[in-house]
Amino acid sequence: MKRYGLLCVLLLAGSAFALPLSKEAQSEAQLFADFLEAAYAQRTGDPARFELLQRALSQSPDSAYLKQQLVSEALVVDNVKLASAYVDFIDQAQDDPEAWVVYGAYQWRTEHPAQALQAYEKALELDPDDERILFQYISVLAAADPHKAEERLVELARSRPAIAPELYNEIGQMYLFHQQYPKALEAFNKAVELEGTNPQFRLGRVAVYERTSQYFLMLHELEELEKMGYVTAQTLTQMASIFVMVKDFPRAQEYFLRAKKLENGNLPANYFLALFAEQAGQYDQAIVYLQDSSDYKTSSAKQLQVAFYQQKLGQEKQSLATLKHAQQQFPDEIEPTYFYAVALYDQGAYPESARVLAPLVERFPKNQEVRLQYAFALEAQHHYRAMEEQLRTLLGQNPRHAYALNLWAYSLAMRAERLDEAADYIARALAVNPEEYSFIDTQAWVYFKQGKYAQAADVISAIPEDVLAENAEMAHHAAYIYQALKDNTKAKHFYELGCGGKSATACLKEFKKIR
Repeated sequence: MKRYGLLCVLLLAGSAFALPLSKEAQSEAQLFADFLEAAYAQRTGDPARFELLQRALSQSPDSAYLKQQLVSEALVVDNVKLASAYVDFIDQAQDDPEAWVVYGAYQWRTEHPAQALQAYEKALELDPDDERILFQYISVLAAADPHKAEERLVELARSRPAIAPELYNEIGQMYLFHQQYPKALEAFNKAVELEGTNPQFRLGRVAVYERTSQYFLMLHELEELEKMGYVTAQTLTQMASIFVMVKDFPRAQEYFLRAKKLENGNLPANYFLALFAEQAGQYDQAIVYLQDSSDYKTSSAKQLQVAFYQQKLGQEKQSLATLKHAQQQFPDEIEPTYFYAVALYDQGAYPESARVLAPLVERFPKNQEVRLQYAFALEAQHHYRAMEEQLRTLLGQNPRHAYALNLWAYSLAMRAERLDEAADYIARALAVNPEEYSFIDTQAWVYFKQGKYAQAADVISAIPEDVLAENAEMAHHAAYIYQALKDNTKAKHFYELGCGGKSATACLKEFKKIR
């Protein structure tokens, strides 16, 4: 029976709503509908909120409230030009404190600090107990006139003891911003004296100590926060950083690990943990830390570092794949493409390396390292004319580029062409860096190709044997030189040194390849 009665009421209501509306009623209904839609769009952050508010305003062009909402929303997205079209709302809202707050924000954003302060003061006059308005006013005052702000805040702290600690904290933050650290510390000290259990006030002192390099006081404050039970990833990384500075690496690692446990992607924690792992030779763990960093997917530097660690682990394919991904993800950055090309070259993929480098040379014509690597890739393919064009351009930019001079000299020596020119290039390279072993080797090889075997032997003897043992090409050059001098004992010694424990057959193939 109750259901039947309710149904009758609803049917009657439906019949009433079905009656035709007057034009005025229709207009009001449309305005109400537009306003509700705009209000929902504001609540959800829908970009259409501007258009919806404007549509509602077209129904009621004198609405100060709608204009105020348009100004407020325009300021949120930093569109001052849009806000300016509706700022006359204040003429109709003289007794509304919220309207004066919006108007004050507009004046501040348009760089009219005096008018902004007047607006906030008017809002406070209308609603003196609204702490939100008070703190917005103080923020503007602090930026415009710190000393006046301090006076006002101290007055408020005396008259409102319940919020005095927060007010002193505001003074501290204000002077911290203006880099007036003694005044900032004085204010934070007062806040802590009044309410020592609030971690935000102690964090203010931490900021002062950090910026004034008082690290032991900073550490003491952070330890006090830890005793209070206030522990965050940021405070832990700050403590860890201090231990890094005093070279207490075990404790630094302990705190970084704790920070990472609280915030797995924490940037400083993962950075230092990766560094510690690298120093311990734990490259696989270093990779994990870098990949856990919250910015790994957007950081070309971290991806390049991971590729370096993979190379250290002998994971050449993974390293190349990482570099290729970085090169594709950051096409506008020079380093990912450059290092990808270098990795291709190191793996003997010379045409691919040159293909990657060619557009980079065009984009960065003054980058000498990119051009030099391109010249290496061309030389490896025996594209000598193109290589020499690149080296000629590079040396035109920097006549003392020793590695370019060395490459040209070595290439000519290997081809046994224009050896006097090669001798000139390597002499110029050695004049820049006389202790570079690869240059010394090239000088010996030029002498060898010129038939000056004694001079070649004298030069290559300056390279330590442990260096030759690490470089088969240099060791085999020495073997050839002593073989030409008919010193078979030394020739055999350096030949075996260059073999590095390989089988005689494999070594012989490498030996012939170098020759």
